Amino acid sequence: MLKLAVDQDTPKPGAFDLGEGLTPVDVWQGLHASEPLWIASAGVEGGEENQIRIDETDLSLLKKLETFPAKRWAQMCDGIGWTALGAVALSWCQSSNDQAFKVAWSSAVNDEKLSDSQKRALKLAKAYD
Repeated sequence: MLKLAVDQDTPKPGAFDLGEGLTPVDVWQGLHASEPLWIASAGVEGGEENQIRIDETDLSLLKKLETFPAKRWAQMCDGIGWTALGAVALSWCQSSNDQAFKVAWSSAVNDEKLSDSQKRALKLAKAYD
């Protein structure tokens, strides 16, 4: 029988509720759905204001992860595949730290020259004291 590490720290059955009916998967999907909209807004009239609104919405999603264990987010992203936004989201999770973020980021981003969307993702990362 397959025994998952998450089985040991799941207090109740069902998807982890982040509040307002959101699950961690919803956060991942929301972040990745807004990325092409943010990119498409670059260089068009009113685009900067639209990018600011998208960033604000994404930050509100990221803040929901403050109660979600970093270990479980990492397990999810290990399965899905690491992205820049997945690494940034890890930085917002409970018990995350700078080292975990750096490892996740290096798994997601191979190029030394960052794309505009990767630069934007870095700006959304939670700063560590």
